[in-house]
Amino acid sequence: MRIPLYIEFSGKKVAVIGGGGVGTLRAKKFVEVGAEVTVFSREFSDELKFMSERGDVKLVEASVDNLDFEEIAKNFDLIVVAVGSKEFNDRIIEAASKYRSMVNLANDARKTEVVVPFEGGKDGIRFAVTTEGKSGVVARKVKELFQKALEEQEELVHFLKAMDYLKEYMKSNEIPVNLRMKLYPIVSSNEEFLELVREGKVDEAKKLAEKIVEDYVSGRKKAEEGGIQF
Repeated sequence: MRIPLYIEFSGKKVAVIGGGGVGTLRAKKFVEVGAEVTVFSREFSDELKFMSERGDVKLVEASVDNLDFEEIAKNFDLIVVAVGSKEFNDRIIEAASKYRSMVNLANDARKTEVVVPFEGGKDGIRFAVTTEGKSGVVARKVKELFQKALEEQEELVHFLKAMDYLKEYMKSNEIPVNLRMKLYPIVSSNEEFLELVREGKVDEAKKLAEKIVEDYVSGRKKAEEGGIQF
């Protein structure tokens, strides 16, 4: 069973097998996050050629049936298969397994190890959507619904900024992790804090968060049963 993960891909080596439309989209996606991308194909899209001229990707002209999959698996962190035929998939999977390389089969959503989802986000909030091959149309629709909800809820962005500040504030003041875990819900459920967030008064919300934390850490306040006890 697959689980959703966000993985740092800057500097990772990605091999894309196939230089058509799908291969181009996959290559662009990984180039955008700083990966080192090499595309293997007999032919390349105009966009890939332009990207190669800029130094964004490396193009290797080769037929799929002439590729040494073990050599590719040995030298790349991820192999993207973006050709129509599935006849090489099992060999690629076997080679990748041997050298612990990951595989994204753009031509077989059910068998692929790595899924490349639709993505969206706003000001530090990110999300990814996939139906794992059942329907790209539906996945895109869900992505658009999520994106619209984020765009319409500016309060969430203010909330994130205030809570991120709270996290860094408590870490910098070396508040023990067990206390931090209890203080997060106390601050985030404080009505005055939430009202400041709703009004977009993030700086004031940050100051209030500091005061709440200091009150509990100093012992001036105590949490109710189930909260912090000093």
